[in-house]
Amino acid sequence: MLPENYTVIRREVKNARLRVCEDGSVQLFVPLSFTDDDIERLLQKKAKWIASKRQFFGQKTKIQLRRNELLLFGNRYAYFYSSQYQNKVIVNHESKTIQAKRDLLDTTVQEKWLKSVARKYILSRTETLSEALLLPYNKLYIRSQKRKWGNCSSEKNISINWRLIKAPEFVIDYVIIHELCHTVIMNHSARFYTLLRSHCPDGEQAQAWLDRYGNSL
Repeated sequence: MLPENYTVIRREVKNARLRVCEDGSVQLFVPLSFTDDDIERLLQKKAKWIASKRQFFGQKTKIQLRRNELLLFGNRYAYFYSSQYQNKVIVNHESKTIQAKRDLLDTTVQEKWLKSVARKYILSRTETLSEALLLPYNKLYIRSQKRKWGNCSSEKNISINWRLIKAPEFVIDYVIIHELCHTVIMNHSARFYTLLRSHCPDGEQAQAWLDRYGNSL
């Protein structure tokens, strides 16, 4: 009998694999030929790994927003509808307020606006950091990756997840610098992390923020 929150999914695959979800549930994708004994042996073998993943997700914290709030640059902004602004969205970073005639509490409308903010901010910031650090890149894309915050191809094309616009600026910088460093070193070797730390000393703090709050973005 499987433990609570464990699900077995049988598929026409050669090898079994496990997935621990953020809610602590465990999914087992196994070949059709897998027996109950095979599943039990797999769970025993992976018990420590499953426990470590559950502990990791247990440390994550969801940023709670009120009904009229948006998350931007790591801060909560109160949204107010205003018929005064026909085609503008007025963001006051001091008072942490956003005013607009469009309904930014609507998920679709909000995502479209945040993507436009992300595209403008991340493009500008990437150009600035690239020039300052002498790490040139080819093209920049703003993506909607599900499991990645950024990516760099062998052609030095960089992709950044638009959801990072909800994170603090030092976290956005960290992801951009991380990908810029990949234009020089494509792997995650010790040499890569030495380069990354030289350009981004607070990188561990930024990664810790993503580990804890990334599920809120």
